[in-house]
Amino acid sequence: MKVKVRFLSLIREHVGKDEDVIEVDSESITVVELLAKLRARYPGLDKALKLLDERGLKPVIMVNGMYAKEDTIVTDGAEVAVLPPAAGGGARAGTVTNPISLDKLAEELARHAAREGAGALVVFMGFVKGVVDGERVERLIYEAYEPYATKILNEIAEKYSRIDGVLDVVVYHRIGELKPGEPTIYVAVTAMNRHVAFRVAAEVLEEVKHKAPIYKLEKRSDGDYWVVGDGTRIPKATK
Repeated sequence: MKVKVRFLSLIREHVGKDEDVIEVDSESITVVELLAKLRARYPGLDKALKLLDERGLKPVIMVNGMYAKEDTIVTDGAEVAVLPPAAGGGARAGTVTNPISLDKLAEELARHAAREGAGALVVFMGFVKGVVDGERVERLIYEAYEPYATKILNEIAEKYSRIDGVLDVVVYHRIGELKPGEPTIYVAVTAMNRHVAFRVAAEVLEEVKHKAPIYKLEKRSDGDYWVVGDGTRIPKATK
């Protein structure tokens, strides 16, 4: 059988390619078995996974856009992605390349919430830090594993929009090259009261950070670093 394998972020960097198609001499294979074959085939992958392991991190495996376990079965024609851990009513979500107008977004959401008898809107906007660990940040480069990043962002937004007292949940994540001070993520929640709005906005943000396959390369004065997991920084490989 044939399996399409994709590599993102620091995994891609060490493997040296975005994707490949491999043949397996069986009708199916488990994720852990496939990963062992991939590590033997790509020395760079083995190195990348060892870098994660040294920091107490494990890779994320997705099969056809779904998070997989070690015993998940991979069959002919499947797409398998090997990723580092993510650093990262009505519902709208997705990745965007351009900034979002917070004024327009807030006006639209507040108008809709008011008609439904709600009175609370919480908006969170993250932006690129100019200094990290005492070092000057020059820019961040975000990349997403699409179409699954948008799919997962939508699933998160829809999940929280069904909570009692919540009307709308909006999540947008920027991708591409961003400079200090530029927005990276927007989370907006309208609810019947401020307590629910604040709580849900915080929970949405944390879930996006840990589940969405979106990765960032931090370019700063002391070098370039991939940011994975809960803020772990791994130096970019040098050629």
